[in-house]
Formats: sequence, structure tokens, C-alpha cells
Amino acid sequence: MNAINVVKKTVVVTPARTAEVSSLTWRTIDDVFDRRLRIVVNNQVLIVVEGAEYDALGQWTDDTIKQIILTRLELVEA
Repeated sequence: MNAINVVKKTVVVTPARTAEVSSLTWRTIDDVFDRRLRIVVNNQVLIVVEGAEYDALGQWTDDTIKQIILTRLELVEA
């Protein structure tokens, strides 16, 4: 069969991995030139904040990062 062109789209090609989370640690990688903040949570989960969402962060703190993680991963602080 020959290749068929389609509109470019990101699709899931591997099954989702799950992990039980009872505590959080993170490190950040801030790329101001590309307006992108990468947050690596528990050395397993990558959260990316970029573009307008990055601009809206302004001067972020650890509390800001904590709220992003809790919101994105739908976690509740104990």
C-alpha cells in the first residue's frame, strides 16, 4: 500500500502509563527565548507550559509550580 497524506496531528501511539503518587518533587527547565517552561514531576511526568500560558505566569514561584502540577494532574494536597 502507498502512503496516504493526512492533515498533521499528534496521536497517542503507546498505551498510557500510570503511577501511584503520594508525594511530589519537581524540577523546572525554563527556556525564556522559546517561552517554554518544562516541569519534571517525580522524574516521571513532564508538564509543559508555553506560549501565552507561559507569558501569563509572569514571575513564578514554587507555589505557582505546585498549583500547576496539582491542577494538571488533578491532585489534592493532603
